[in-house]
Amino acid sequence: MAKGDDFERRLVVSVDVKGYGGQTANWQGRIQTDLIGVLDRAAERAGLDRATWARQAAGDGELAVLPPTEPEPRVVDDFPRHLVAELRRYNRDVPGDRRMRLRLALDYGPAIVGANGFTGAAPVIAGRLCDSKPVRTALDVTGAALAVILSKRVYSETVAQEHTSLDATMFRKVAVSVKDFVEDAWVWVPDHHIRDEDLPDDPAPAPPVGPPSGPPASQQIYHGNFNGATVHADKVVGGDSLGQR
Repeated sequence: MAKGDDFERRLVVSVDVKGYGGQTANWQGRIQTDLIGVLDRAAERAGLDRATWARQAAGDGELAVLPPTEPEPRVVDDFPRHLVAELRRYNRDVPGDRRMRLRLALDYGPAIVGANGFTGAAPVIAGRLCDSKPVRTALDVTGAALAVILSKRVYSETVAQEHTSLDATMFRKVAVSVKDFVEDAWVWVPDHHIRDEDLPDDPAPAPPVGPPSGPPASQQIYHGNFNGATVHADKVVGGDSLGQR
């Protein structure tokens, strides 16, 4: 068998809860339980099967690598819409300062199932996008329950090519620069209008001093726990080959 016969590309979804660290330990426990329920119900209403997702829990969030059977347009379009509805229902029953508010990031890239889990650039990039300043700011300035950020590839191949019901005017193009990841992305806040001037780009990284300290994002491995399998590695074996259609 050729070394790359198990090469695949997958859609990756990263979700993070705003303000989790400022809550009490008791409320953090509730958030962890309730977040899974909110994501499960939104996926079910969107016609997706969360039982097939390889998921890595992070307390205040989740990173999931989806199987090829999950339609990408449905994940990009229907899932966020139903997620907003589920958050609206959930937040009716909690105090205002404890509303659940989420950032959602999607990327699509190479994926290989290794001996200890998934490796590849897409999980790293999805995490970078979810943690970026533009999507954080979008959530803050709108007061919304959900802000979505799509990678360049996901936006250009689903939204721009009209594979969803989403209009391109709903999105704002932003420049993301997190650690060694520098790329354009697109932000969407369902049910809210955002202006270009509302979303400052991430500051450009300082020029490196001396030799590079590590591989770029496209050559890193996301380390964590996927369905009980621990991934712990720092470098990819051969470029952009390991790892939200």
